[in-house]
Amino acid sequence: MTTTHRNFGRFASLAALFLALLVCTSAVQAAEVSPSLSKKELKSLLATPAGHERLAAYYREKAQHLRAKAEEFSAQADHLATQPATIESKQGISCNCTSHYRYFSMLYAREAKDAEAMAAHQEQLAQDYQSRSSESTHQ
Repeated sequence: MTTTHRNFGRFASLAALFLALLVCTSAVQAAEVSPSLSKKELKSLLATPAGHERLAAYYREKAQHLRAKAEEFSAQADHLATQPATIESKQGISCNCTSHYRYFSMLYAREAKDAEAMAAHQEQLAQDYQSRSSESTHQ
């Protein structure tokens, strides 16, 4: 086999590896939660009932993501509770203690509850907005 064929084979395998890595990276980015809203987007969404409904959907999605994180941290805390302390600090307690994971589990659960409340509030605003607009058209 000539040097050109060998170099082309290396180039082709590197290109295939790069392409596979690119596809995996874009798939992970697509699966992430929608980014936070800018002030400009927020102002435009607050002007219509449909905007309030979109905000409610945004907050529901955020709450779902936070609940998943809370469950993940809770499961990690449960797992660590069954494991012996592998690294100990000067006080004799594990550095990977379950209390850290329990704290973040509760924090994410509380944030999910707040996001769920915001979603309900946005839905109520959308209904109020629609009822006011229908009352003004009847008069």
